[in-house]
Amino acid sequence: MTFTERMKRFASKIGDTTQDFASKAGDTVQSIGEKGASASKELFSTAQDLGSKGLQASKEFISKAGDKAQDIGEKGKLTLEIKKLEFKAQKLTTQLGAEVYVALVEQKLAGVNLSTPAIKDIIYELDALQKEIDKNEAELEKQ
Repeated sequence: MTFTERMKRFASKIGDTTQDFASKAGDTVQSIGEKGASASKELFSTAQDLGSKGLQASKEFISKAGDKAQDIGEKGKLTLEIKKLEFKAQKLTTQLGAEVYVALVEQKLAGVNLSTPAIKDIIYELDALQKEIDKNEAELEKQ
């Protein structure tokens, strides 16, 4: 097995492991957000049994708590998506390094640039990932 093949296999294993981790973490964050919203709804139902004066105060409190729980869930989901994209970018960067090595050392090319096919595709994909990361970070800052 060549060095390049080992590098590609290693990069693939790293990417798969980090993607599995990110997926499991995302499921957990989403579950927490859903449980928080569910708990808020139950609290709201209980608050309806209180007197009319206490009912209005309870509604306001529960509404704010539910909104906060939903906000936390959405922020967690965005943060997780950013991490997933960053892991994918790391994997592509490793792959890019392997492709540069192949071109310069194994194929003995004098240099690489954006017209080098394997390099070009990876660079464009990395650029698209960075734009998506930036978009999600901007959305996260808005919240």
